[in-house]
Amino acid sequence: MTEKKKILIAADTYFPKVDGVLMFIKEFIKRAENDFDIHLLVPKYSQKKSFKSIKTTFLELSKRSRAFTYEPISIKRENRKKIKKAVKEADIVFVQELGPVGFLAFRQARKLKKKTVFYFHNTPWDFLTKHYTLNDYLSRIVKQFFIKLYNKADLLLVPYNDFKAELRKIGIKSHMEIARLGVDIERFKPSDVKLRTKARLKLNDKQVIGYVGRISNEKNTLVLLEAFKKLNDPNLHLLIVGDGQKELVKKFKELKNCTITGFVKDVEKYLQAMDIFVMPSLTETTSLATLEAMASGIPIVSTKLGFMQHYIVKNYNGLFFPRNSPSMLAVQIRKLLEDDHLREKLGKNARKTVAYSFSWERSINRIKRILQKE
Repeated sequence: MTEKKKILIAADTYFPKVDGVLMFIKEFIKRAENDFDIHLLVPKYSQKKSFKSIKTTFLELSKRSRAFTYEPISIKRENRKKIKKAVKEADIVFVQELGPVGFLAFRQARKLKKKTVFYFHNTPWDFLTKHYTLNDYLSRIVKQFFIKLYNKADLLLVPYNDFKAELRKIGIKSHMEIARLGVDIERFKPSDVKLRTKARLKLNDKQVIGYVGRISNEKNTLVLLEAFKKLNDPNLHLLIVGDGQKELVKKFKELKNCTITGFVKDVEKYLQAMDIFVMPSLTETTSLATLEAMASGIPIVSTKLGFMQHYIVKNYNGLFFPRNSPSMLAVQIRKLLEDDHLREKLGKNARKTVAYSFSWERSINRIKRILQKE
């Protein structure tokens, strides 16, 4: 019997946080644990929930500072020893994002000459420059730093062909393979009882504008806030599923008709209460949150970037608005609110798009085949 390859998945997010990276890890484990010997290297936010059958190394958090919406890990000796041991035992180090955990695991893998694979959930140079609003000079330095890192990897998994071309254009030369994200269309589906779902959230007679994700600068959530204010309609409710930067969260909490859930494990229940989903982000590759909203039969209003500009089709399954334009976002939302037929048509077609083109089964099977060759 052939011995299973040992894969170390390094990520800077873990339970109780719920985001696209963790969803990918969850689906990968579900479909690949019989094919590989999987080991997780993650921050210790909580040990209340974990993957019971999967070996997990928890890294202690730093008590001094925060990074983005997550606490960074400590770089003390104990954590460094854990990282070295985990990497040493692996055949492949599968880095989910280049935060502190991913970066340290990658650096150790290079030292020990282990195979390294990155999955692009976002472009970290955009994430950092938008989060910290860096000037052009610093933005270029950050971008070049990541380009050099990715050029040292053995394999990059990217979600679509045009993104691969973009990476080549900026100087990334590592071997790349296309591997889409997927959606569980049985879990994320339209609600047959939307009014009952709204009633559970005490939104009986409201039309609900929704967003799922981090409340942060790079997600451009203040544009959504300003657009909602411009709509100025007491019959509307803004439903934000997620958490983020305290100063931004505070601004949303000042709204009368706004609910902020924090991180939740049952995102699908909140999506089913939404009438319109908005993705205002400035930095996305695929946007799993948007695909999950589409699978839930919700019309989308989004910025035109990343893979979204391909799978969202204007007036078929969604609408676009210019980034940093709360006025135009308000116009597009109002257009959908005033046209029940258009809203229904876009929602149905959004569901069809995801059901036809995005499947976890297909995505993970492809990634398994790629990793088996490494």
